[in-house]
Amino acid sequence: MIKEKLNQGVKRVDFYQKMSHELNFDEIQQMTRAAMDRDNVGALIGLAQTNQYSVSSTLSSDYGAKFFQQKTKDEVDNSLFPQLYFMLRNAAPPKYKILFRQLARRAILRTSLRISGKGLRGDVRRRVRYRPGMLEFDLDQSLQVYFEKKHLAYWDIVGIERRKKKKVGVVMIDTSGSMYGRLLLNAALTAAVLSYHMAKTDPYSIIVFNSKAFALKGLNDYRATDDIVNDILDSEAVGFTNIEAALLKGVEELAKIRFENRFGILISDGEYNRGEDPVYLASKFRHLHVIHIPPEKPMNTKGLEKCAEIAHTGRGSLVKVRDYTEIPRALMRLLQKL
Repeated sequence: MIKEKLNQGVKRVDFYQKMSHELNFDEIQQMTRAAMDRDNVGALIGLAQTNQYSVSSTLSSDYGAKFFQQKTKDEVDNSLFPQLYFMLRNAAPPKYKILFRQLARRAILRTSLRISGKGLRGDVRRRVRYRPGMLEFDLDQSLQVYFEKKHLAYWDIVGIERRKKKKVGVVMIDTSGSMYGRLLLNAALTAAVLSYHMAKTDPYSIIVFNSKAFALKGLNDYRATDDIVNDILDSEAVGFTNIEAALLKGVEELAKIRFENRFGILISDGEYNRGEDPVYLASKFRHLHVIHIPPEKPMNTKGLEKCAEIAHTGRGSLVKVRDYTEIPRALMRLLQKL
């Protein structure tokens, strides 16, 4: 009967979790093979929520190896693979973990590339004397010159020159144990979106923090996006939440470059339980924006209030998202405004 349900088409992940709740180890292994036959990654995640060791043992077999080898050749983007990776990475043998990570990284990079539009950036419009070949000019300003002089030569035309808006920024991402698992996936997506958007032209830093904070990428460092994502995929969401340490590290990074358009972005639920109240550090940023993630307990508003206070003190914007999956797109919209 359960295999018949697999034949009904792809359902929500929680459907498969409830469906497999009463199954034993061997039965889940059978269902895992059936899910692989049907290329149903959502079912694999649901089954793993019931018994990750049963699913991992099946995926780590020769049967599973063929499935993963096919997936590495498959050009179809499956955004569920990173979620499956984080669920099973600690239960999988090393050689299969590498395959897991490869598929997870590819899905993350493809998703973040779509979000960022790779190179989509804000332009600065600057009025200059028109030069032959320029594609834009300021009609109002040019007409004003015409009305004053009663004639118009091409050197009287006011041209518009577009230049890429240069900026320097640091993004501080909460990966504390209070947000286990889901924020590691978010951190990988967020880091990749930032990397693609800032590209090679603008210095940027990525800081991840829990009990302590460390720079995954320093402001003056060059790191390939693949390497940054790999580091996050291999990290653990552990420890407490120390926002003070994150902001201190952010201030330290931004001090490396003197540039007018410098910004910081904090991504957290705001519920710190280590370090001092971080609000005093917000004023040390030229602009500090905050993306607030809903807490695990919806009725708890203290974190949101703290995030609002940090953003206000830091002369920045407060962006509230309903779910962690919205964070990369929220970051991209914010970056385009800076």
